[in-house]
Amino acid sequence: MKIETVSYLGKSVAKDLEKTVSGMITRFLHWAEKEKFASYDWWDIWGTSYGGWAKTMYLKNKYLGVFFIAPLVFLDFIYPSFRKFFVKKRTFPICNAHIAMGYLNLYEVTEENQYLEKAESLVDDLLLMASPHATGLAWGMKHQWMTVQGLIPADTPCNTQTAYPYTLFTQLYATTHNEKYLEYLHQILKHVANDFPEWWEGDKLVCSYSTADKRRVVNANSYRMYMLVDGGKRFNNQIYLDKGLATLRYVLSMQDIDGWWPYSEDQNFVDCYHTVFVIKNLSKVREILGYDYEGLDSAVKKGLSYYFEKLYDAEGFPKPFAIQPRITLFKYDSYDFAESIGLLTEIKTDTSLLQQLLQFVKNNFQTKAGWFLFPIYHLLPIKGIPYMRYTNSNMFLSLTKALKYYSQNDNKN
Repeated sequence: MKIETVSYLGKSVAKDLEKTVSGMITRFLHWAEKEKFASYDWWDIWGTSYGGWAKTMYLKNKYLGVFFIAPLVFLDFIYPSFRKFFVKKRTFPICNAHIAMGYLNLYEVTEENQYLEKAESLVDDLLLMASPHATGLAWGMKHQWMTVQGLIPADTPCNTQTAYPYTLFTQLYATTHNEKYLEYLHQILKHVANDFPEWWEGDKLVCSYSTADKRRVVNANSYRMYMLVDGGKRFNNQIYLDKGLATLRYVLSMQDIDGWWPYSEDQNFVDCYHTVFVIKNLSKVREILGYDYEGLDSAVKKGLSYYFEKLYDAEGFPKPFAIQPRITLFKYDSYDFAESIGLLTEIKTDTSLLQQLLQFVKNNFQTKAGWFLFPIYHLLPIKGIPYMRYTNSNMFLSLTKALKYYSQNDNKN
């Protein structure tokens, strides 16, 4: 798929798109605020004893294990609300961070204090959801999950979760200049720098996905890289900066000559939104450093080329995988669209593609109630139920980025 860099949209087009995105955001917030940002989670069934055991069997032998996971997959298709019999709706730390950053974007666009107040109102609950298993501040997933290396308990700290509160606190400090947000950043960095199993390979540093396993996952290391480089520069801490740059060298070394990154050292699949995670974190580090560090610019360029060429389908929409780990039943994943919309607003490339993705989300993912579907299946008109973590909160954040983008674009015309 060929992507061209284009000029800013005309004022009338930008206004129309701004109105469309604003309407999508309004409908979402009407639903989400009424629900107090709580929902079931798509992972609920796999966090049960049987679900975890079935997933373990599948990871050991997918041909045998499929017989154990198939009943759960089928039940999830026909009656996803069965979750209500064994779990309650709840909030999630990453979602609080997404929502709060979305409110900050709305505050920047509208200059209405209510959005800043709403963003700050989510901080206390976010802090209450912090993991008890960290030196400093950290967050994990609110469920246990099975990996190729074993079971990870709920609330185990993960950089993939902690990076979002970290980014939120950087934005809140920039907006309010309240010193407490700097203290939160200090506490997060203390954890990120010290709590993870890590391995030096020459001048490269790689850490585990969580504090409880030894998986070397590329996107998780890119999040650690971003936080440590930012913390090293922000607080003039050479230890953080050295570790961050060493992790950057690891992430760069894991890129294939064609531009893609494997999910991890032991799982060689390539999917859309994890690829975007890596590209966005590398781009953040490039902006923080202010110069091209050891081929960083080339890596981002190659990553973007691969993303546009291999992770979009013939219809021009993000597809789940370029290299599949398994057979997938769904055609489109809303997380891929959310991350792609966010990426396009940040790199300011091909506004026509951004417009196309937003229109698709409006027509195909957003429900009349305001929430967004998780997947769109091949030939199966399954609506499902709303999951805040997957990917309602992230879609909201990306839509507010698009609104800010169009608002700034309109002001330039």
